[in-house]
Amino acid sequence: MFYNSHIHTFMDVDVPRKFLPLALVRLLATKAGTAIIARILNLLNPFSDNDIFDRYVKFLKTGKLGSQEKIFRQCQKYYPRNSRFVVLPMDMKFMGAGEVPRQYEDQLKELGELAQKLPEVIPFMHIDPRRPGVLDLLKKNVEDLGFKGIKLYPPLGYFPYDEDLYPVYEYCQAQNLPVVSHCSPFSQVHFRGSRKDMAVLLAKSNHPIDIRGKSKKELSDYFTHPSNYEPILKDFPKLRICAAHFGSAHYWNEFLTNPQAGNNWLRIIRDMIEKHENFYTDISFTLNKRAFFSLLKVLMFDEKINRKILFGSDYYMVETKTDERRFGIDLRAFLGRDYFKLISVDNPKNFLGI
Repeated sequence: MFYNSHIHTFMDVDVPRKFLPLALVRLLATKAGTAIIARILNLLNPFSDNDIFDRYVKFLKTGKLGSQEKIFRQCQKYYPRNSRFVVLPMDMKFMGAGEVPRQYEDQLKELGELAQKLPEVIPFMHIDPRRPGVLDLLKKNVEDLGFKGIKLYPPLGYFPYDEDLYPVYEYCQAQNLPVVSHCSPFSQVHFRGSRKDMAVLLAKSNHPIDIRGKSKKELSDYFTHPSNYEPILKDFPKLRICAAHFGSAHYWNEFLTNPQAGNNWLRIIRDMIEKHENFYTDISFTLNKRAFFSLLKVLMFDEKINRKILFGSDYYMVETKTDERRFGIDLRAFLGRDYFKLISVDNPKNFLGI
């Protein structure tokens, strides 16, 4: 049984109204608005049927399919029969980008009901420590709807070691629930509130941070750095944590051109995987670039880390960069049967506790 350990099915109604500039989210809430934006994007380069604008149109239309099941089915069709998928919702209420049209609880309820209908769906719950009663909400979704783990997205404005997350980690460790956390820099999805509010959030850091001269996107990287998981791994040694995206394309490029560069997130995550028994990573989004396939295969030669790497695609986020079908097939062919089985079957089972 094949596992894709990182996909999304959240819809346009789960995105804050000010997430895109110039009220585009509100415009895209209507079919007419979507058609207008799609036509504008396509007209920017009318001579290509496979350029970045076409891919963004595809991305926008996916979020408007009308249900998480329809979005899931779009992804599912690209994979072998009986494949299973870890579905990661998003709670964007506290990112400072305006109101979210749909209540987060409704997004989770729909996902939980979808998992009860389709055993191929493995539902996780995004945890934001700023949400009141988040632990009770997690328990409800685990006990009533069969959620199997949690998702973190620190660039939205919180540190993984936030004290309000510790009761969540205690519960997850006791219930054998794994954690998938976004762990790459320069995220397009980051805290959008004021710099004053950003300063308050960053003041919770374990180390002093100088915010002068840095954009909010750059400052959001402080929330996301892989070293932030060291205290959690120490305090919860049985908790399985996946640092998603294996450091990002930026640091894979840097590793190829300057392998000795300091603070390379690829190197840091690799070293942490060797150090900690229950620390994993996935290749979602980052490995959409075929130029990285050879480096991944070389990393797979190392038995200290090859059992901690998970296959994931980041559908449908990755649709802006590549085609889902080609991504899975090309990588599978390049790695070969044994290595691909390791990251798509054996390792995910260990991570999920199956």
